[in-house]
Amino acid sequence: MTSESVCIESSDVTISVDESASRTWRRPFLKWAGGKYSMLPDLYQVIPAGMRLIEPFVGGGSVFLNSDKHACFLLADVNTDLINLYQMLAVVPGAVIRHARVMFDRLNDAESYMALREEFNAQV
Repeated sequence: MTSESVCIESSDVTISVDESASRTWRRPFLKWAGGKYSMLPDLYQVIPAGMRLIEPFVGGGSVFLNSDKHACFLLADVNTDLINLYQMLAVVPGAVIRHARVMFDRLNDAESYMALREEFNAQV
């Protein structure tokens, strides 16, 4: 399998080396197997500041969503649907949010979830 990637530019990033202990960490908007959220304080200490953070296994995005050390993020993952989501969020965030809001309003129950999951998995 090949991995897909997206580069996201951030216009409001400041490069800093503040102690991670005093930080408030943002939770990712996706729950993802192998998430790195619980390891953020340790990861923050060892990831060097620079222009670009390269994340080969972005998943839910805990690391890049909490980085104030980088101006650009190269996000990669073997899951092309996940990378497509990040690309859409980078280009048309409002449209993604509107579409998600409609889906959550209409389909936010166990039966709808199972039907959507079966439909999605049938495409794979």
